[in-house]
Amino acid sequence: MKKMWINDDGLVDEIMKIFHSDYPVVMFQLSTVYTLIAPPTQAGAQALNHAKQRLPEKNYGSAIGNLNAFHRLANEGSLPEALDAPEKLEVFSGAFMRIDVAESNFDSVLVRSGTHQGLLLNWPFRDVFIALEKAIKPMVEPELFQGKTYASVLCTSANLSGDPKGSITDWRRARRFARKRAIKLIVRTHSTEDVLGSYPIFHLTPDKIEIKRHGPGEQEIISRLPEHLR
Repeated sequence: MKKMWINDDGLVDEIMKIFHSDYPVVMFQLSTVYTLIAPPTQAGAQALNHAKQRLPEKNYGSAIGNLNAFHRLANEGSLPEALDAPEKLEVFSGAFMRIDVAESNFDSVLVRSGTHQGLLLNWPFRDVFIALEKAIKPMVEPELFQGKTYASVLCTSANLSGDPKGSITDWRRARRFARKRAIKLIVRTHSTEDVLGSYPIFHLTPDKIEIKRHGPGEQEIISRLPEHLR
């Protein structure tokens, strides 16, 4: 098991070596929680299922690098008019955005009932995710987005599915999980928050924004929204 820091030279190359292996899962410490990332493919999702001991037919969100690309992924007219631009979506930094990306009856390992959720973070995390998006473009499987081409790494909490202890937020438990699940690379960061836990999820629709999961920084994000959408 190898450990690297988020600002280490060659980090993206090391992650891509894992992504091209037969077990393409990397543990990645974000600002409030440890996560697992994988390439946005059927094989990547299956590897996450194995790492989390998760049942098949589950769906995964992604970590946003290029916000313009994420905005283009949304179905036309599916976002609130007041937030229908990449720069306006910056208000959701520190959270998952769930958006409509396909027909409502479409499902895949990346899409549930036509929706997909992406986690938006600031730098240094976004720098890494932008670089990874460029590197994984040849791996993209458009059929997972009902024909749309979108390159963004899968991202999920680093814990066994249904674990009563919940999300992993401390190094000792993270290291133990990585060893037990045979994860070969852990990326660590110094950029942590005071309040830890899984990120909140906001579902964006034309007329309203719904909170689908509560989490750290939620109230601050709500305060940044236009008043009629709070």
